Amino acid sequence: MVAKQTRVRKKKNRIRKAMPYLLVGPLVIWILLTVFLPLSSVIRESFYSTGFVGTQGDFVGFENYMNVFGSAAYWGAWQKSLLWVVGNMVVQTILAFSVALLLNNNRKISQMARTWMIIPWVIPTIVVAIFWQWILNGSYGVLNDVLLSLNIIGEPLNLLGDSTWSLFVIIFINSWHWFPFLAVILLAGLSGIPKELYEASAMDGANKWQEFWKITLPSLQHTTFALGLVGTLWMFNIFDLIHSLTEGGPAGTTTTVPVLIYQEAFESYNLGNASAMSVVTALFLIMFAVLFVRFAAPKD
Repeated sequence: MVAKQTRVRKKKNRIRKAMPYLLVGPLVIWILLTVFLPLSSVIRESFYSTGFVGTQGDFVGFENYMNVFGSAAYWGAWQKSLLWVVGNMVVQTILAFSVALLLNNNRKISQMARTWMIIPWVIPTIVVAIFWQWILNGSYGVLNDVLLSLNIIGEPLNLLGDSTWSLFVIIFINSWHWFPFLAVILLAGLSGIPKELYEASAMDGANKWQEFWKITLPSLQHTTFALGLVGTLWMFNIFDLIHSLTEGGPAGTTTTVPVLIYQEAFESYNLGNASAMSVVTALFLIMFAVLFVRFAAPKD
């Protein structure tokens, strides 16, 4: 009887130890199938002169990588991508912090505003693109109609077709789309800061600006670190909004790295070169992530 109970107990212990692996196993298999297999395929294609998807190219070694490092278009796309990331970071940070601080200081409208403010974020990207094209169109756009009727401008503006303003306009549109998500996260972080800290600082004579730099921002360092890392990588890889609005134009002024890779693969039919671009870009982003974690991670 005792031996039987011992065997049953050992069996239960084995099941208990195996349960985490059984629960996590399907997710790991799914990640391997959906991430690492396509990634390995991209790495393989970067060594071949593949043109169309599904065709077999010749092995060319590191020739595609040499073409990438010597490509003026690729490094020009990097310049636009960096401007895109920095622009989004600045605009979204200002908007998100402003809204989060406003709602945190006004609890009466906070609950209602949390629901309404995320509407831009939940709208599908293609709908956002159509919506803003309708507003900004140089021929029938609502913005031009309003400005012309108020005699603010003398002729219609085509902001999305202007090589000077197109990238900045898309930065604004993308920031409008995403800042509510950041604001909700920051608002959650603000709600966790003890009110006693602000009361003590007020007694010491600190103003609102000093409270923000000495209490609010340091208290949100873990939140801002996570948003800085994930948000930067996320923003860099945005493709759908840019392609839907301008397809990289006019004259390549909105051709960021993801847009260039798409054009190289599916418009220029140079899948091998596009794969090499993808690998090089991924390595740069991994380097950024490692350095960001190394130097920007919260110390406590």
